[in-house]
Amino acid sequence: MLEPASVNVPWSALVVTGLGLVTSAVLLYLLGNRNERKVSRDWDLLLSPKGERLYQNIEGRVHNEMALAAIAYDEAFTVRELGSLEESKQLLDVGYKVIEKFSPNMMKLIAAMTNFSRMVSAMAPVTPLRPRDFKLSQISSLAYLNGVLHQFLVSTSERFRLKMYILGRSFDLGTRFLLQSTQRIVRSEPESEREWQQVRAIRDDFQTLTDESLEGLKQLLTSLAAERKDVDLDRFDRSAF
Repeated sequence: MLEPASVNVPWSALVVTGLGLVTSAVLLYLLGNRNERKVSRDWDLLLSPKGERLYQNIEGRVHNEMALAAIAYDEAFTVRELGSLEESKQLLDVGYKVIEKFSPNMMKLIAAMTNFSRMVSAMAPVTPLRPRDFKLSQISSLAYLNGVLHQFLVSTSERFRLKMYILGRSFDLGTRFLLQSTQRIVRSEPESEREWQQVRAIRDDFQTLTDESLEGLKQLLTSLAAERKDVDLDRFDRSAF
């Protein structure tokens, strides 16, 4: 029985081959990103004037409420640094009350987007949440789950609804953690410094979640316009934020 002849491949050839594979992978990645950005730009052009007005209306309401919370939290942190602990606690409580109202409104908006997305057969490109964009580990974990499950879904509509679900869960989770931290600070419980840091982290995460939700709204309105269906956007507005 003949033994197979051994083949000696020069290291230089292996290096060249390896570099070629890496270069090809990088080029494919860059081309894919460029194509995805081009597709996104093409979709943006489809947003109808009525959809644009609705988006600006909801965006304005969302930004106004986030601005109120930002003012309260900024003042709370500033006053605390100046040594007025009791006043900082009061401002912290004001900030939480704004978020306590804001978070259900955002979840209502997300629920409306989820429902109306079922009218769309071809959704605009959807990207999953990125764990590195979040500071609270629990929300970062949900973003990681979004990225994993995103790969197993075929249609953009399914990916959109998955992202909306993760956003809703993240708002709910962030609100509960914010309440816990606020209560511990107000009661002057031990390790209050850690709770102040968590409040700051959750506040930043709320801004990221809000930006992602507004991006989702634009994707939905663009996709509805592309379908050229007679969708009652006024009904959407009434059922949303």
